[in-house]
Amino acid sequence: MVFNSKKISKSRLETFFADAQFFKTGELSKLEEFELTDFDLCVVAGGDGTLRSVVQYLMENHIKIPIGIIPVGTGNILARNLGIPMDIKSASKIALAGNYREIDLGKAKVGSEPAMFFTGISGLGLDASIMENTHPKLKKRIGWVAYIEGGIRSLPPKFEKFEVTVDNNESKTLKVLTLLVANTGTLPGKFSLLPDAEVDDGDLDVAAIGPRKIWNWIDVLGRILWQNRFVRPLVVGRKLMDATSNLKSLEYLSGKKITVVSERESNFQLDGDLMPPAKKVTFQVMPKALLVAC
Repeated sequence: MVFNSKKISKSRLETFFADAQFFKTGELSKLEEFELTDFDLCVVAGGDGTLRSVVQYLMENHIKIPIGIIPVGTGNILARNLGIPMDIKSASKIALAGNYREIDLGKAKVGSEPAMFFTGISGLGLDASIMENTHPKLKKRIGWVAYIEGGIRSLPPKFEKFEVTVDNNESKTLKVLTLLVANTGTLPGKFSLLPDAEVDDGDLDVAAIGPRKIWNWIDVLGRILWQNRFVRPLVVGRKLMDATSNLKSLEYLSGKKITVVSERESNFQLDGDLMPPAKKVTFQVMPKALLVAC
């Protein structure tokens, strides 16, 4: 059991995992003392950042072990997309039930730096700025709603130019506020940001978001808040939405390898964790690289 002690106490987790070995998030190096492949399950109690740190450790050490998730973070993006309940008791039952699903991972590479892995959503531009400007204490108190305050603190938004290459296709130059590369598509509140994203489809999905005028914002928010969820699943609804879309405001792409080159260094986040600003990031899907209890 790896847990974020700022989010949940060991004593509370022991109620459901009495026989577990416990490690705080900052103690991952202690896992080297164990042969993890001898364990049946690695349970992670925390948010997306805690989960990402554990996945990073497992991938760097070439360890494939089933993961259980106790979602006690702010966004809990992967847990929500897998249908894992947000209450500890129910999530614990699912973690221990022995029903697993193979899902994809995202890999991000910046220059000669070691590869970084993510389970949910990565972002360049405004998205990362919102993460940077959201107060941790507010996140702890009111959850994902705190990102609204972070968005306000990030105003006025600035457009950035990104050259985006999907697989071996011709590159596209996009002038947007934020560029998201994701393995998952649903946000807290059941908002469908990337409606075609699936955790096991072998692709990464891209959302290029750059509304210019107030009516463009209304259109984008309408698509994310309800149309993607209720209209797009219908054949006629999908055709109508595609026919009326404004690609400068919201454009979707998908592929196995996404190369992003920014005109200048851009704010960058992985699963809500801020990374050093980056000018070029290469994203790649790792099909069915993680086994998750859900």
